[in-house]
Amino acid sequence: MRPRLLEMTIFGAIILLLSAGTFSRNKIWGDQISLSADCVKKSPNKARPYVQLGEAYLNAGAYDKALEITQKGIPFDPKHGAAEYYILGLTYRKMGDANKTMEMEKKSVEAYPTFTLAYYTLGQLYFETGQYEDSEKAFQKFLSEFPYFPEVHNLLAVVYMAQKQFDKAVRELEWEIRISPSYALAHLNLGQIYWYEFQNRQKAIYHLKIALMLDPLLPKREEIRKLVQLLEGLP
Repeated sequence: MRPRLLEMTIFGAIILLLSAGTFSRNKIWGDQISLSADCVKKSPNKARPYVQLGEAYLNAGAYDKALEITQKGIPFDPKHGAAEYYILGLTYRKMGDANKTMEMEKKSVEAYPTFTLAYYTLGQLYFETGQYEDSEKAFQKFLSEFPYFPEVHNLLAVVYMAQKQFDKAVRELEWEIRISPSYALAHLNLGQIYWYEFQNRQKAIYHLKIALMLDPLLPKREEIRKLVQLLEGLP
């Protein structure tokens, strides 16, 4: 099995999940389970069908089945196992087991260091445990391969914000907006940085108003609205 090819297959499935609605997702993953199960029957000694079936069960919410099936693929992929460990890590994350998630994702990159998808999950885990430098490196590694993946530049910006590296945070947020102009959280974060850290009133108003316009469920929406009114009233 060629891990690079499989990584792109998994990447495509993630993009599909991000773009599909709830009803269509249920149908997509139901169909994917049937299709992948048939592939396992036809090629029981190949790793890739087990990975794809495990991923389909993961996305359908059948986590125990995802673990069971994905683990079966590891013996058929003795040199790499990166994709299997990656799917196992995602499954454990859905199950709320942070330690097992970290263990599996680390195994993924140890098995095949250029299997970049695992760095996305590692970046999140490192951030959640306060390991900001490791989180930064993980997200950068992911972005080196997938620079236009949605939301990741915003995540890296949050890592920089936690380290009070606001110039770097602005750079990543501007990147995010170029990739996803309608991503409200990136505008919100950028607006707050421009005001609270750089006192740039015009840029702060611009991005905060866009965030309010884009997302009616924006976190702390009323506070942001009042801040915009305050900034607009300043001389």
